[in-house]
Amino acid sequence: MSRCRFEFLTNCLRFDDRDTREERRATDRLAPIREVFDQIVKKCDKYYAPTDCSTIDERLSAFRGRCVFKMYGYVSKPDKYGIKILMNCDSKTAYMLKAIVYVGQTPSPQNMSVPEYYVMELSEPLYGSHRNITMDNWFTSIPLAKNLIGKELTMVGTTRKNKGEIPESFLVLTNREKNTAMFAYDGPLTLLSYCPPKSTKKKVIIMLSTLHDSPDNNEVELPEIIHFYNKTKGGVDVFDAMAKKYSVQRRTKRWPMCIFYGLLNGVGINSWVLYKCSKANNKPDIRLRRSFLKELGMNLMDEHLKMRLQTPTLKRDIKESIAAILKQPMPVDSSGSERHAQGRCGFCPRNRDRKSKTRCTKCKIPICLEHQVKVCQKCSN
Repeated sequence: MSRCRFEFLTNCLRFDDRDTREERRATDRLAPIREVFDQIVKKCDKYYAPTDCSTIDERLSAFRGRCVFKMYGYVSKPDKYGIKILMNCDSKTAYMLKAIVYVGQTPSPQNMSVPEYYVMELSEPLYGSHRNITMDNWFTSIPLAKNLIGKELTMVGTTRKNKGEIPESFLVLTNREKNTAMFAYDGPLTLLSYCPPKSTKKKVIIMLSTLHDSPDNNEVELPEIIHFYNKTKGGVDVFDAMAKKYSVQRRTKRWPMCIFYGLLNGVGINSWVLYKCSKANNKPDIRLRRSFLKELGMNLMDEHLKMRLQTPTLKRDIKESIAAILKQPMPVDSSGSERHAQGRCGFCPRNRDRKSKTRCTKCKIPICLEHQVKVCQKCSN
């Protein structure tokens, strides 16, 4: 496929019915790609059993075009602006369990904050599984922790210092030594105030956990809550790094295409994780992810290419390219005896002036009977 052909097809690609789009967009900003997005995300948790911990975080899909819910000013992200996608990924494998596009104003249930609403939606595949969810301070709150307990889930996360439930003594730095920790307990809730030893400026880190119920330290003298958080917080970040390393993303001014490229990257990562899990009990596989993605793409195209190869009106050069990709011999051309307009034989000298209606099936040069050769299908390739 030429570049012009590829660009033409991507420019024509749509994901919904254009006639009813405006009606659906009145209640759903993601209407142009909602159906495709939901179908793909719904399949993600169908064939994978998550490990004991997942990570909820946000990633930014870079986009420069016009979009009413485009986000700006992300200093901590590699891409400074784009479309924000909230994700729930496995902490150990970076497998995407569920994703939601942040479209701005979202009608959340009564008595529930927007971050709490997103966490409850993203964690739905894990309800009743007694797994843990690690999150950052935008999501973490005590009402959320209690709601997750009701769904038989635990959580660990950093907490913003402006929360009204945090005791004032947890925030005071006066006469506070470095590398010290304070704990508070309220039933299954554990609140931690930690003053790190290596920071140039004295500060405190506030964390909330429903997984830990004792002030244990690990082998490096860190509170176990912080050690566990550091170990499990990177699920979405690893997913983002993997997506950027081998990406199908192309420059576009249409935000549905930006989301579609992100979905393709996501299912590529999920396929790689499933492949590695299937090989876990067998011999170690040294195949690189790049080779796997290439083979995956070829397998997805295989049936369509075979169908195209049998199209009688397809140009021969395209057929040759398809046959080379499939590593198959060219289909036998029944036009060996096909008659064309008479032409001078391409091999006879001009003074003989032999003319023939038979042409070479490959280069289309007229050939007389003397210069025709009968070759089997195997030898012809």
